[in-house]
Amino acid sequence: MFVGHEFLAFALAGLGAHRLGGDERASLWLGAVAALAALLPDLDVVYAVATYAAAVAGGTPLGWEAFWGVANGVHRVVTHPLPVGVVGTLVFGATVVAVRRGRGTNSNLAQPTDSTGPNDVEPPSPIARRHSSIPAVAGVAVAVVAAITLLATFYTTDGGAATLVAAAFLLVVGVVGALAGRRTTAAFAGDRTSLSPTALTAAAGVGFLTHPFGDVFLAAPPPLLSPFGPPLLTERIVLATDPTLNLLGILFAEVATVWAGVAVFSRVTADRLGGVRLRGAVDARAALGVGYAPAAFLLPRPTIADAHVLGFTIVPLAIVVALWAGRSARARLQRADAEATGTADRSAPARVDAAYVSVVVGLTTLTLAGVAYGAVYLLL
Repeated sequence: MFVGHEFLAFALAGLGAHRLGGDERASLWLGAVAALAALLPDLDVVYAVATYAAAVAGGTPLGWEAFWGVANGVHRVVTHPLPVGVVGTLVFGATVVAVRRGRGTNSNLAQPTDSTGPNDVEPPSPIARRHSSIPAVAGVAVAVVAAITLLATFYTTDGGAATLVAAAFLLVVGVVGALAGRRTTAAFAGDRTSLSPTALTAAAGVGFLTHPFGDVFLAAPPPLLSPFGPPLLTERIVLATDPTLNLLGILFAEVATVWAGVAVFSRVTADRLGGVRLRGAVDARAALGVGYAPAAFLLPRPTIADAHVLGFTIVPLAIVVALWAGRSARARLQRADAEATGTADRSAPARVDAAYVSVVVGLTTLTLAGVAYGAVYLLL
């Protein structure tokens, strides 16, 4: 589910921005911010790996089950709860505001400027600047108080290790927020539209707050109200009583989130990249995914505990087919460009369209492979 978090967040934030009137660039930026925020909670796996390494040094055996037996005591426990996501969102927004104030940028999502020339509008007076800074200062203050409260509560309820992980997570969130503020300010410099700190904060919130719900199917679900309340879920959601079918169900849930992200990207970029669209990107090579069906009786039956048996075989097949299809698409689009323009130079749209074809074909291959495997498995 590492990939599904990001694609789901991208789909929700990108489509939401698009529906609210954001242009293509703003929608893609907000979707990307949401996807990045959805990635950050899983950085606690670094601490989990370090914890497992220490356990191995103390005599714990090597293996996936042993790893997750140790890692589940750390992974998802601190960075995944909803209160941590809320505080992370506030910290992200506060650092964006701080960067924007430092650069003197005050803009709203897709809000036109009032001038058509550099000298048409007088700069704001000192009093106006002070009044405009009040919400920014208040937002930063709220984020600081929320972060201190969260860390103090973690220290009281879970001890120093959890507090250290939470503090490191919020620090990383702050750095990422500052970088996002700088990059978006530079990307929209001189443009008549921009991204407000509110829009960027909302996009980050989508990533942080949707992430824990993607983990309710794997191992122990995160304690959603920690450290302020009891866990809402104590056992993972099981999609099927058969462990292999349950794993396939999780695979299809993951694939569905990726399809959602790809579909939103296709919709948002429809005006600019008209050379290849979602249906037209599907290539006959994707049918090779059906060839994965014999794995149902050639490989050990995978379960949650040894999901790598499925993941490390079905995903490489999809990647190989995707790269093959993408290479062919790039060559075909370059020939079309050469015929249209009289030059053999590689155009940016051709490269982007080829990458898009590669992703769609790879995802189609993965989907067909999962369906074929499941069909054969049910017949055994």
